[in-house]
Amino acid sequence: MSAHLFNYVLYYAGWLACVLGPARGHAAAGTLVGLTLLGVHLALVRRPRDELALALAGAAIGVAVDTTQIALGTLRFDAGVVVAGLPPPWLVVIWMQFAATFHFAMRWLKGRPIASALFGALGGPLAFVAGERVGVVALHPERWASIVSLALLWSIALPALQRLAKRQDGRDGVGEYRWPARASMAEP
Repeated sequence: MSAHLFNYVLYYAGWLACVLGPARGHAAAGTLVGLTLLGVHLALVRRPRDELALALAGAAIGVAVDTTQIALGTLRFDAGVVVAGLPPPWLVVIWMQFAATFHFAMRWLKGRPIASALFGALGGPLAFVAGERVGVVALHPERWASIVSLALLWSIALPALQRLAKRQDGRDGVGEYRWPARASMAEP
């Protein structure tokens, strides 16, 4: 299995755990599985500090984006909320996992801020519509308000994450797993 595919599988499995866990009343378990999969990623990368820094930046950006959405009333979370007005921990873990894809599965976005913005404008709302369908988030009754707001904020958040990931490029081992023997992830 290629490192890109492995990274995508880790992310997708974590996303499923973080979304389906709360949907079935097990928010803490889903969050723990997501964190464990992020831990697997960090244990296997050649530059775990860089990846952890990017994951933490993803968490910060995600909290800012989703707190804004909550304050605007475009999103409401009932599953796994710990502090009212803030996104639930499982959602913060998804942002961390997502950031961990930027040197691997999402590497194709590096150096492409317009593609990043468009991908964010489309992918962000789609992810939340999927979350609504499984019952972990409620969009504004006027769905267009949530969709437009999500598209706008995600079109800013993704290029920001892409830019942070790009700043780490050029460091020996960035974008590489410890297996296979120094397989470079320079380009997909």
